[in-house]
Amino acid sequence: MKKANSVLLTPVSLLALTVASLCLPAANAASSAADALKQTTVSAQFRYRLENVDEDKALQNATASTLRSRLTLNTGSWFNSKALLEIDNVSSIGGERYNSTVNGNGRYSVVADPTGTDINQAALIISPNPDAQFTLGRQRINLNNQRFIGSVGWRQNEQTFDGLRYQQKLAANWQLDLASLHNANRVFGPKGSAADLHGRFNLATLNWQLLTTQQLSAFVYDLDFDTLQARDSSTQGLDYSGNLAALPKLKWQLALASQTDAHQAPVDFNHHYHRVDFSYNFGLFTGKVWQERMAGDGQTAFQTPFATLHAFDGFADLFLTTPNSGVRDNALEISLPVKSTKLALSYHQYDSDAGSQQLGSEVNATLAWDPTPQLNLLVKLAQYNADSHAADTNKVWLMASYNL
Repeated sequence: MKKANSVLLTPVSLLALTVASLCLPAANAASSAADALKQTTVSAQFRYRLENVDEDKALQNATASTLRSRLTLNTGSWFNSKALLEIDNVSSIGGERYNSTVNGNGRYSVVADPTGTDINQAALIISPNPDAQFTLGRQRINLNNQRFIGSVGWRQNEQTFDGLRYQQKLAANWQLDLASLHNANRVFGPKGSAADLHGRFNLATLNWQLLTTQQLSAFVYDLDFDTLQARDSSTQGLDYSGNLAALPKLKWQLALASQTDAHQAPVDFNHHYHRVDFSYNFGLFTGKVWQERMAGDGQTAFQTPFATLHAFDGFADLFLTTPNSGVRDNALEISLPVKSTKLALSYHQYDSDAGSQQLGSEVNATLAWDPTPQLNLLVKLAQYNADSHAADTNKVWLMASYNL
């Protein structure tokens, strides 16, 4: 294993960038604290969800009825700076007939939505000019399609990060995104042993807008955990997405990445990742096909501990941790938008990356309806049929979100 990987960025380097940027002219800053207070906005969101889990194992079916109430405050700008505060409360309605991972209801299947009140975001944002932004504190970070770094927005308690982030537009079509973080506030919070993951997490992303409809991203993510050394790693990759102006109905995403052991990782590993994703709009509906490979060798596998995992490898969430044999997800989807309604159906076939095993298959369905700009209604289904991985699993969600 590698014990002395070079650190790509540190809080000191980020601070140096920020101090340098502060020397640039201010843009659109409020002239006084009173003006900043006048520009302050407060918003609220309520999201109710009923989730049912039926697994073919010796656990009782879970039914989680939860309400997330979110209050967000954004101040106006003063001396190029503004503040962000966001507080979430997750409450159970009608009892907790599910294992939230912290409520002790181990006889039920897991629905990782613990109840409690948490500071979701609390940050100081400095914008010395229109092309630069520095964020200090607890913040939401979503990079590219969130396959490696994301906020896990599907869960009632979001994943946010504590640390420093610097975003800089370098030219008309280049953007640099750097972050040095020391803690992840996970979806299992706000209480419990799994609520936080401490360490030193250095993220670097360079985005290049090749054309109006095409973007290329290069990234390096260095993760050094205090208590989860098995996930210590360095990941480097490229992500290319877009479409052709001459053929706007065809879109693609092509991604490649390599992951190696780093810091105090207990074993050596070197794994690869790829995603090949094409979609085409046929008018009435859009068809999409893709393959995603998370490599594995039977001992270790490519892992993405900070990803928005629910968005990948099926809604049943049975591949949150990549099995040591790896996984190849071959999938197709058909989506049909009709005015304020969208129906989507997808099929996944999961095979191991090593050993040529069939792991299972999954059918997903979603029906989303926006009766008003403030109200969103969602019905979501997942049916996983196991071959050699996990157990047959059915999940159903009913959700309503309202924004004030």
